Amino acid sequence: MLAWSSGCATAPRPLVDSGYAAGAYTPGRIAVLPPDVFVVLDQVGDNDPVESAAIGQAVAAEMGGAIDRSLRGRGYDVDLLPRWDGVYAPDGQPVPGGESLEGLARGMVAFASSRDGGRQGPTALPPRVAPELAANVGAATQADAVLYVNVKGVVTTPGRETATVLGVVFFVVIVAAIVLVLASQKGGGGGAPHWHGAPAAHAPAGTAWRAAPVGTAARPAALRPAALHPAPTPRPAAAPPVNAWRGARGRPVVRRGGPLYVGGGVNLFVAVPIDEPVYTHDGSIAYDDPFFAGDEVYVSMTLVSTADGRVLWHARDALDLEANRPADVERMVQTFLATLPPALPAPPLPPAALPPPTAVAP
Repeated sequence: MLAWSSGCATAPRPLVDSGYAAGAYTPGRIAVLPPDVFVVLDQVGDNDPVESAAIGQAVAAEMGGAIDRSLRGRGYDVDLLPRWDGVYAPDGQPVPGGESLEGLARGMVAFASSRDGGRQGPTALPPRVAPELAANVGAATQADAVLYVNVKGVVTTPGRETATVLGVVFFVVIVAAIVLVLASQKGGGGGAPHWHGAPAAHAPAGTAWRAAPVGTAARPAALRPAALHPAPTPRPAAAPPVNAWRGARGRPVVRRGGPLYVGGGVNLFVAVPIDEPVYTHDGSIAYDDPFFAGDEVYVSMTLVSTADGRVLWHARDALDLEANRPADVERMVQTFLATLPPALPAPPLPPAALPPPTAVAP
């Protein structure tokens, strides 16, 4: 978990495509999907879902602006046109429709919630996410990559924090009182206690015994002679598909593709736990009002190539911050996207495309 005290945080170590990390390829234009933000306002008594949703919307709006500023600061061209109901063309028609964007988000959620989503460092075999859907978004926005941000967290009210402190104090007082009572009884005792009744049964010396489970019977282990049933010979793993893509300078780069995460109807209306690296797009978060309440946020950011769905960059981590403070949201976005490789400078124009020199009057 990233520490957020003292006004700073250690940057996460993301998963990044090795060619992207080395500068052999970099996207020039990034389309940004609307951030998914799920927030629970933890207060004294029952939590209000309406206020929680309002905080989530405010955090999403603040985060959208912070993402735009951060990406442009890294040298990227940014497209904020995608909405969950589609990318709208000049004639007012959604191209593609909302189903492509929803499916792409679910594919990214499936990847972020998987074991691959927790990997770090450069990799030559990055996973892929819904290549066809990513290509649809790229065709509509003319973007080389799509960025998706998913956030879930808890915001505690001052009253809830006060109740937590009082509860801790009460708990400490009770424990101290119990310790004092036990100490006083020990000091005034009159020797070892004497138990009346029948003596308890003891196991014979040198033997071990254990009660059998109720309602079960011991089953003999299945015999499998090695000569009659040899162990199966492991088959060699199938080679992953080979994908060719071109870098920013037009050089072909051939790499083997990693696991494929597709979009679709997964993760629909699923309540995911708030304190685990599992995310949702169209579900909800489960929060059980723990005794020791506090602010916490789980963040996942994924950048996918529109050429083949390749995960170019991905970072996920947990933060101890107040999501309803715009300064904390801005600092969090800057900290994450600072690990994104910077955009390559635009190549120089060929001589034929340069404007003719302007004549200078004598």
